[in-house]
Amino acid sequence: MNKIMKTSVALVAAGMIGGVVASATTVSAASYKSELKTKGKLTVGLEGTYAPFSYRSDSGKLTGFEVELVKAVAKKMKLKPVFVQTKFDSLVAGLDAKKYDVVFNNMSITPERKKAYAFAQEYLFTESVMITKKGSKIKDYSDLKGKKAAQTSSSDFGQVATKAGATIVSAPGFAEALDLVDSGKADVTLNSQDSWGVYKKAHPKTDLQAKVTKALGETTAAPMLDKKDKKLAAAITKAEKSLQKDGTMKKLSEKYFGSDLTTEKK
Repeated sequence: MNKIMKTSVALVAAGMIGGVVASATTVSAASYKSELKTKGKLTVGLEGTYAPFSYRSDSGKLTGFEVELVKAVAKKMKLKPVFVQTKFDSLVAGLDAKKYDVVFNNMSITPERKKAYAFAQEYLFTESVMITKKGSKIKDYSDLKGKKAAQTSSSDFGQVATKAGATIVSAPGFAEALDLVDSGKADVTLNSQDSWGVYKKAHPKTDLQAKVTKALGETTAAPMLDKKDKKLAAAITKAEKSLQKDGTMKKLSEKYFGSDLTTEKK
């Protein structure tokens, strides 16, 4: 989910980010395969604990929207996908340490990240929400000042909450953040509308509520890579475009989120 303003998305679409976001130009296999960590494999870092993006099923199998998307991307690239489960706070460090080729973990293109990393094409576009108990006085972004926000401090939403003047109550994941708000130990948690929608569907009688806030803008997610691996990023983008064209991305989004969130909202 990290993560944000829609103007940034527009810049990406217009190709104005200065080459950080890889284009979909034709990339030969030989040109990007030298950037792979392991020959013949696409090694991917993700949490594996963040449904519906990546999580373990009841049988223990790693699944989710991003897991299936990676498998489809790797198939287009004729590579074998390898998943490396990593806690969110260590995902970026793992990429820096070359533990994997790319991170697929609801990562958005922030100004700070685009200076240090390469990105393939965004694959998810969704609005941001503030989740509170029913009856909360938090109605807008400006109301976050002085409130307790349940977030992972290093996440995009954690940074947004901090900038708004909220005190961070540490939460390792979305489910834990919701529990903190529901129990009254936190006043609010910020997240994406798609994550909230999945929770709401599973818990229709919840005492929690969500309010879309335009101040947070549109949240996007894109594959994040080492800045030097621009050829690999371009190859992933090429695969993503193919999956958009054949309807695979739309199908996966509808399966896990109930609607198509893979195209930018106009």
